[in-house]
Amino acid sequence: MPETGRWGLPPVPPRKRLRGQQRKEVAEAVVNAYDPGSASIRDIADATGRSYGWVHQVLKDQKVPLRPRGGARPRRAATKKEEDK
Repeated sequence: MPETGRWGLPPVPPRKRLRGQQRKEVAEAVVNAYDPGSASIRDIADATGRSYGWVHQVLKDQKVPLRPRGGARPRRAATKKEEDK
């Protein structure tokens, strides 16, 4: 396997189908980067040079539970009645 980058992820040649042992090794590296919660799908895609969809599919194929979408949820505006309290 070539040298690894951030999160121990190997660079993956673009537009090259991965099969057999190479796919297993890359899938294992993707799962390891995603599991602890340190890397997002988008981070992994950037690090490997693959698309968001490719990384998402690898995680689904490996039966990894995906985290919910991130970001703060907007607070709902206070109504007139709540402000009067």
